[in-house]
Amino acid sequence: AGKSTTMKILSGDSLKTSGEAYVEGLNVTTEKGKVRQLIGYYPQSDPLLPLLTGRETLEMYARLKGMDEYKIVTVVRSTIVTLGREGHGDKACGGYSGGMKRKLSLGIALIGDPSVVFLDEPSSGMDPVSRRLMWDVIQAAALERSIVLTSHYMEECEALCSKIAILVQGNLACVGPIQRLK
Repeated sequence: AGKSTTMKILSGDSLKTSGEAYVEGLNVTTEKGKVRQLIGYYPQSDPLLPLLTGRETLEMYARLKGMDEYKIVTVVRSTIVTLGREGHGDKACGGYSGGMKRKLSLGIALIGDPSVVFLDEPSSGMDPVSRRLMWDVIQAAALERSIVLTSHYMEECEALCSKIAILVQGNLACVGPIQRLK
């Protein structure tokens, strides 16, 4: 339906073929660098380098986001705790389970306090306990920023979304509160 493609375009990961796309008033094509400073992006496929540890990965993304160097150690430590990854932060990402990779990817998307976060099917393939923990982190993060997520699971949408948009062949078919769409 175009959900992942839309996310890739808005994050600057793919070029649009027509039309205009903006994030916080900035054109995602002509002002890509500025847009990337404002957003967090969680792609469907994990953006992890298998030889880096979870801690090194978060530190790298914090630096890419322009975070002050003196804040990085504290923010990364806090992110690891929030994601329930204590004891795993210094292990190479290549050895992580699928759920652990998904949690670290969420941490990457949230690092640097982006004002807009795009999550492309964040909990797909996760066990129910890990999914619930991830939902708790997403709900807490949504108090401070706008979060746009794609999902095939209505339960996930009901738990996390204040508004639902339905895409049909890349076009918005309807937008509104979940109760109205039901």
